[in-house]
Amino acid sequence: MNKSAGVRFFKNHISNRVFDSVKRPTYAYITITSVCNSRCKYCDMWKNKGGDETNADEWKKIIDELANLGVVTLTFSGGEPFIREDLFELASYARSQGLITMVVTNLSLFKEWHIEKIAESFDFFGISIDSTRSEIYKEVRGVDWLERIKENVRKLMAGLTELKADVYVCGMVTISNRNAYELHDVIHMIFDDLGMDTISFNLLDPGGAATAKEFLPTHEQINYVKKVLFDHKSLYPISNSTRFLNQLGDFDYRCNPWKSVQINEKGFLQSPCLFVSAQPDIFPGGREIDLCKNKLSDVWREEQRTYSKYADCKLCNLGCVAESAWSTYDLKFILNDSFFGMILPTMKRIRERNNRG
Repeated sequence: MNKSAGVRFFKNHISNRVFDSVKRPTYAYITITSVCNSRCKYCDMWKNKGGDETNADEWKKIIDELANLGVVTLTFSGGEPFIREDLFELASYARSQGLITMVVTNLSLFKEWHIEKIAESFDFFGISIDSTRSEIYKEVRGVDWLERIKENVRKLMAGLTELKADVYVCGMVTISNRNAYELHDVIHMIFDDLGMDTISFNLLDPGGAATAKEFLPTHEQINYVKKVLFDHKSLYPISNSTRFLNQLGDFDYRCNPWKSVQINEKGFLQSPCLFVSAQPDIFPGGREIDLCKNKLSDVWREEQRTYSKYADCKLCNLGCVAESAWSTYDLKFILNDSFFGMILPTMKRIRERNNRG
């Protein structure tokens, strides 16, 4: 974590503990494009055709607003973010504003000339990779890319090592009933075979597509996964907290959705979150606000009422949501689980990786 981002984080945390009227969001997620070249069976986003998406100048204005609100980290998501040719430009711009920049990609569009751009643009680089077996990868992701992705990861890691870059490269694993019993092998593939820096796990979202429930892990599988992850937690830098692992599948958290700003590919603020705003008939009060026509700083105070309405919501069962909720007020969690339990072990591995180079 760079110095400016560290200062920003602690200012954000203290402000949210002291002041109650208007909260400062900590995290921001922007769907830079809704277009995707994967065909994941538990997600329908790849069916989107694109169209009227926010341009680079509009995104930069939104990024300025996010920085001014006190946001600490900005994640570029999709769809597949690398479909956007201005991804590096926008990430570099966000980084210049003091934001920690993150991206999650399937790495299918990777080119070797990207390596230097990745080192310059991103602090965290997440790669979706769920299986060691091509047939499972194809069944879940809908495309036969596993060997290509693994080769791209090797090239990326070799290039970052040569540059001695401090980018966190993370294997992003979605736990389903197809891969639950091979997670031991997945962990060793990520670290020992591919040389990545860290790994992160999330349970499959049953609301992501009409067929998603067919891929939900069983209770027995979740218990097996918990045992595997605990067995490896002290051996490798797993980017999930012990609290997450203990509660896997049954999270106890108070969402506080204002902690996370979510903006879709058209530049619309999804208040209080993408799950609620997309289903107004089921969840009244959710809204989408055009940030290309309205400044985020002008609507944020008013939207506090919407965010407060869903403060106790547990609609989703995503670890990233639960862990960011715990970090909203719990400084002990930030220091022990996040910093000492996740960040420091990853930093140590990156340092060792760069020293070997």
